[in-house]
Amino acid sequence: MTMTNNAEDSFKIEIKRGKGDKIHIYANGEYSATVDFAYWFSSGVPHGCILDGDEFCRLISSLEERRACNKALDILSLRDHSKKELLTKLKLKFSAEAAEKAVTKAEEAGLIDDEAFARKLSAELFRRKRYGPDRIKSELIFKGICREDADGFAAELDIDVTECIIELLRTKFSGSLSNEKDTRRTFNSLMRMGYRAGDIKSALRGFTQETEEI
Repeated sequence: MTMTNNAEDSFKIEIKRGKGDKIHIYANGEYSATVDFAYWFSSGVPHGCILDGDEFCRLISSLEERRACNKALDILSLRDHSKKELLTKLKLKFSAEAAEKAVTKAEEAGLIDDEAFARKLSAELFRRKRYGPDRIKSELIFKGICREDADGFAAELDIDVTECIIELLRTKFSGSLSNEKDTRRTFNSLMRMGYRAGDIKSALRGFTQETEEI
Protein backbone atom coordinates (compact mmCIF):
# COMPACT_ATOMS: atom_id res chain seq x y z
CA MET A 1 0.00 0.00 0.00
CA THR A 2 1.25 3.48 -0.85
CA MET A 3 2.01 5.54 2.25
CA THR A 4 0.53 9.00 2.62
CA ASN A 5 1.29 12.02 4.73
CA ASN A 6 -2.25 13.37 4.56
CA ALA A 7 -3.44 13.41 8.15
CA GLU A 8 -7.06 13.67 6.96
CA ASP A 9 -6.94 10.17 5.49
CA SER A 10 -8.00 7.34 7.76
CA PHE A 11 -6.98 3.70 7.85
CA LYS A 12 -8.76 0.85 9.58
CA ILE A 13 -6.13 -1.57 10.86
CA GLU A 14 -6.94 -5.27 10.95
CA ILE A 15 -4.70 -8.25 11.64
CA LYS A 16 -4.75 -11.87 10.57
CA ARG A 17 -2.70 -14.71 12.00
CA GLY A 18 -0.16 -16.21 9.66
CA LYS A 19 2.03 -19.28 9.98
CA GLY A 20 4.01 -19.65 13.17
CA ASP A 21 4.38 -16.33 14.96
CA LYS A 22 3.58 -14.21 11.90
CA ILE A 23 0.95 -11.49 11.93
CA HIS A 24 -0.37 -10.05 8.65
CA ILE A 25 -1.49 -6.43 8.83
CA TYR A 26 -4.21 -4.96 6.62
CA ALA A 27 -5.22 -1.32 6.19
CA ASN A 28 -8.68 -0.65 4.78
CA GLY A 29 -8.77 -4.25 3.64
CA GLU A 30 -5.47 -4.15 1.76
CA TYR A 31 -2.36 -6.05 2.85
CA SER A 32 0.31 -3.74 4.30
CA ALA A 33 2.98 -5.77 6.10
CA THR A 34 3.91 -8.90 8.05
CA VAL A 35 5.61 -8.85 11.45
CA ASP A 36 6.19 -11.24 14.32
CA PHE A 37 3.56 -11.56 17.04
CA ALA A 38 5.83 -10.29 19.82
CA TYR A 39 6.49 -7.01 18.03
CA TRP A 40 2.85 -6.48 17.13
CA PHE A 41 1.77 -7.19 20.70
CA SER A 42 4.27 -4.63 22.00
CA SER A 43 3.19 -2.00 19.46
CA GLY A 44 -0.07 -1.42 21.29
CA VAL A 45 -2.07 -1.03 18.07
CA PRO A 46 -5.38 -2.90 18.53
CA HIS A 47 -7.20 -4.84 15.87
CA GLY A 48 -9.90 -2.69 14.24
CA CYS A 49 -8.46 0.67 15.30
CA ILE A 50 -8.60 3.73 13.03
CA LEU A 51 -5.37 5.65 12.30
CA ASP A 52 -5.00 8.96 10.53
CA GLY A 53 -2.48 9.41 7.72
CA ASP A 54 0.44 10.46 9.91
CA GLU A 55 -0.18 7.67 12.42
CA PHE A 56 -0.38 5.14 9.62
CA CYS A 57 2.92 6.36 8.12
CA ARG A 58 4.64 6.05 11.50
CA LEU A 59 3.23 2.55 11.94
CA ILE A 60 4.41 1.37 8.52
CA SER A 61 7.85 2.91 9.09
CA SER A 62 8.22 1.17 12.43
CA LEU A 63 7.09 -2.14 10.92
CA GLU A 64 9.62 -1.83 8.11
CA GLU A 65 12.39 -1.04 10.59
CA ARG A 66 11.45 -4.15 12.58
CA ARG A 67 11.53 -6.30 9.46
CA ALA A 68 14.87 -4.79 8.44
CA CYS A 69 16.31 -5.58 11.88
CA ASN A 70 15.06 -9.16 11.67
CA LYS A 71 16.56 -9.52 8.20
CA ALA A 72 19.87 -8.13 9.46
CA LEU A 73 19.92 -10.80 12.18
CA ASP A 74 19.20 -13.50 9.60
CA ILE A 75 22.05 -12.26 7.39
CA LEU A 76 24.51 -12.02 10.26
CA SER A 77 23.61 -15.50 11.48
CA LEU A 78 25.15 -16.92 8.30
CA ARG A 79 28.53 -15.13 8.51
CA ASP A 80 30.17 -11.89 9.57
CA HIS A 81 29.57 -8.82 7.41
CA SER A 82 31.09 -5.37 7.16
CA LYS A 83 28.85 -2.38 7.79
CA LYS A 84 28.73 -1.46 4.10
CA GLU A 85 28.08 -5.03 3.01
CA LEU A 86 25.14 -5.44 5.40
CA LEU A 87 23.69 -2.06 4.43
CA THR A 88 23.90 -2.89 0.72
CA LYS A 89 22.01 -6.16 1.22
CA LEU A 90 19.30 -4.56 3.35
CA LYS A 91 18.75 -1.76 0.83
CA LEU A 92 17.75 -4.40 -1.73
CA LYS A 93 14.61 -5.12 0.32
CA PHE A 94 13.99 -2.06 2.47
CA SER A 95 14.08 1.72 2.32
CA ALA A 96 17.42 3.42 2.89
CA GLU A 97 16.16 4.81 6.20
CA ALA A 98 15.02 1.43 7.54
CA ALA A 99 18.22 -0.25 6.35
CA GLU A 100 20.44 2.38 7.96
CA LYS A 101 18.58 2.16 11.27
CA ALA A 102 18.91 -1.64 11.28
CA VAL A 103 22.65 -1.41 10.61
CA THR A 104 23.07 1.18 13.36
CA LYS A 105 21.27 -1.07 15.84
CA ALA A 106 23.40 -4.04 14.80
CA GLU A 107 26.54 -1.97 15.26
CA GLU A 108 25.42 -0.69 18.67
CA ALA A 109 24.71 -4.28 19.74
CA GLY A 110 28.22 -5.31 18.74
CA LEU A 111 26.98 -7.56 15.94
CA ILE A 112 29.09 -5.80 13.31
CA ASP A 113 32.64 -4.57 13.83
CA ASP A 114 34.53 -3.50 10.72
CA GLU A 115 37.94 -3.72 12.38
CA ALA A 116 37.44 -7.27 13.64
CA PHE A 117 35.79 -8.24 10.36
CA ALA A 118 38.71 -6.92 8.30
CA ARG A 119 41.35 -8.65 10.42
CA LYS A 120 39.51 -11.97 10.26
CA LEU A 121 38.90 -11.73 6.52
CA SER A 122 42.52 -10.76 5.82
CA ALA A 123 43.81 -13.78 7.72
CA GLU A 124 41.35 -16.13 6.01
CA LEU A 125 42.18 -14.85 2.52
CA PHE A 126 45.87 -15.43 3.14
CA ARG A 127 45.58 -18.73 4.99
CA ARG A 128 42.93 -20.41 2.83
CA LYS A 129 43.40 -18.84 -0.60
CA ARG A 130 47.03 -17.75 -0.33
CA TYR A 131 46.18 -14.32 -1.69
CA GLY A 132 48.93 -11.72 -1.82
CA PRO A 133 48.75 -8.27 -0.17
CA ASP A 134 47.28 -6.46 -3.20
CA ARG A 135 44.40 -8.92 -3.63
CA ILE A 136 43.69 -8.88 0.10
CA LYS A 137 43.51 -5.08 0.07
CA SER A 138 41.24 -5.18 -2.96
CA GLU A 139 38.87 -7.64 -1.29
CA LEU A 140 38.71 -5.54 1.88
CA ILE A 141 37.94 -2.37 -0.07
CA PHE A 142 35.22 -4.23 -1.99
CA LYS A 143 33.66 -5.18 1.36
CA GLY A 144 33.56 -1.54 2.43
CA ILE A 145 36.82 -1.11 4.34
CA CYS A 146 38.52 2.21 3.53
CA ARG A 147 41.75 2.03 1.51
CA GLU A 148 43.97 3.30 4.33
CA ASP A 149 42.65 0.71 6.78
CA ALA A 150 42.85 -2.03 4.15
CA ASP A 151 46.53 -1.21 3.63
CA GLY A 152 47.11 -1.47 7.36
CA PHE A 153 45.30 -4.79 7.82
CA ALA A 154 47.16 -6.36 4.89
CA ALA A 155 50.48 -5.10 6.27
CA GLU A 156 49.73 -6.65 9.68
CA LEU A 157 49.95 -10.10 8.08
CA ASP A 158 53.66 -9.45 7.38
CA ILE A 159 53.61 -11.72 4.34
CA ASP A 160 56.92 -12.94 2.94
CA VAL A 161 55.68 -12.66 -0.64
CA THR A 162 58.67 -14.33 -2.29
CA GLU A 163 58.45 -17.37 -0.04
CA CYS A 164 54.67 -17.53 -0.55
CA ILE A 165 55.02 -17.46 -4.32
CA ILE A 166 57.69 -20.17 -4.26
CA GLU A 167 55.42 -22.31 -2.07
CA LEU A 168 52.59 -21.83 -4.59
CA LEU A 169 54.93 -22.87 -7.39
CA ARG A 170 55.71 -26.04 -5.46
CA THR A 171 52.05 -26.86 -4.79
CA LYS A 172 49.19 -25.10 -6.62
CA PHE A 173 51.24 -24.50 -9.77
CA SER A 174 53.37 -27.62 -9.64
CA GLY A 175 54.24 -28.66 -13.19
CA SER A 176 52.96 -25.37 -14.64
CA LEU A 177 56.34 -24.04 -15.75
CA SER A 178 57.16 -26.65 -18.36
CA ASN A 179 57.08 -24.19 -21.26
CA GLU A 180 56.80 -20.48 -21.97
CA LYS A 181 53.02 -20.55 -22.43
CA ASP A 182 52.45 -22.32 -19.11
CA THR A 183 54.90 -20.01 -17.36
CA ARG A 184 53.06 -16.95 -18.70
CA ARG A 185 49.72 -18.40 -17.58
CA THR A 186 51.13 -19.08 -14.12
CA PHE A 187 52.57 -15.56 -13.97
CA ASN A 188 49.17 -14.04 -14.81
CA SER A 189 47.43 -16.24 -12.23
CA LEU A 190 49.82 -15.05 -9.53
CA MET A 191 49.19 -11.45 -10.55
CA ARG A 192 45.44 -12.01 -10.11
CA MET A 193 46.13 -13.51 -6.69
CA GLY A 194 47.61 -10.19 -5.61
CA TYR A 195 51.34 -10.65 -6.13
CA ARG A 196 53.36 -8.01 -7.94
CA ALA A 197 55.31 -8.60 -11.13
CA GLY A 198 58.71 -7.90 -9.57
CA ASP A 199 58.09 -10.30 -6.70
CA ILE A 200 56.86 -13.00 -9.08
CA LYS A 201 59.94 -12.67 -11.29
CA SER A 202 62.20 -12.84 -8.24
CA ALA A 203 60.40 -15.93 -6.96
CA LEU A 204 60.55 -17.60 -10.37
CA ARG A 205 64.31 -17.09 -10.48
CA GLY A 206 64.66 -18.51 -6.97
CA PHE A 207 62.40 -21.45 -7.75
CA THR A 208 64.22 -22.23 -11.00
CA GLN A 209 67.56 -22.15 -9.21
CA GLU A 210 66.16 -24.37 -6.47
CA THR A 211 64.87 -26.99 -8.93
CA GLU A 212 68.08 -26.92 -10.96
CA GLU A 213 70.10 -27.64 -7.83
CA ILE A 214 67.87 -30.61 -7.14
